[in-house]
Order: sequence, then structure tokens, then C-alpha cells
Amino acid sequence: MPRRPSLRLLALLMSLFLTACAAYQAQHAPPRAVQAGPEDVSATLEAIRPPGDFTALGDDAQISRIKGEVEHAKENLASKGQYSCCVRPACSQCLLKYGHCRCREAVKKDGPCCGECTEAWIEGRGAVEGVTAWQILEKKRQILEEANKKKQP
Repeated sequence: MPRRPSLRLLALLMSLFLTACAAYQAQHAPPRAVQAGPEDVSATLEAIRPPGDFTALGDDAQISRIKGEVEHAKENLASKGQYSCCVRPACSQCLLKYGHCRCREAVKKDGPCCGECTEAWIEGRGAVEGVTAWQILEKKRQILEEANKKKQP
């Protein structure tokens, strides 16, 4: 049986067309949801972290990567008992300034929390039972008054 070049050409064109369709669908399909449990934070962060060298990324991608790294660091420290924040979501100020957060313990002992946590309490994001934003603000006021007294001769 002689082979027909037109059939071979048609089969080749059809396979190219189907391959192009599959590639288009793969590129334009919505991203798949990452199934991660609460203990698998790193898998979730890896899924949302933009790929590539940091300096080669655009501004938005760099900011996205930094936010992901900060959240990952806070979760890692919290699992080790070194990040116990008094607000939800947890502050970033303590991580960037001290490398740990003890605001929850401080607030429970009627002590001051960091500035970011104080602002979060005012916004209604406090996460310690029995503590109010007014108590946090009163403690900050007392600290400011004491600091002003020390500055005066």
C-alpha cells in the first residue's frame, strides 16, 4: 500500500495543533491550590514565592518574596517558642529589630509591647484574653511620662 504524503502532512499538522492547544491551556490555566496543613507552612511559601534571583526580580516580586520570607521566619521562630506575639497577624517589627517577639508575655505582665503591636491593638487585632487596647495605651502613656521626667533637669 503506497504512503500518501498528504496524509502524513495532515497528521503532522494535527499533532502540532493539539500540542499548541495543550501548551496554551497549561499556560493559561488558573494556579492550582496548594494543599498544605498548618504544620506545612514552608510548602505553602514555596508555592507563592516568585522564582528567580532576587536582584533580577521586579519591585512587586521582591516585596512579595520579602513578605514570604518574613512570614516563614516568624512561623519558624514560633515553632521554637521564640516568637510569641500579642496580635494577629503577628507583628514584624520584633523580628526585624530583635530577632524574636515577647510581646504576648509582656502584655500579660502589664508591660509594654512594641509599636507595631500597639497600633494593632488600636485597630482591634489584639489576641490576649483580658487585655484591652486602653490598657496598652495607658502603659505606653506611663512609659512616655517617665521618659520625659528623666529628660527634665
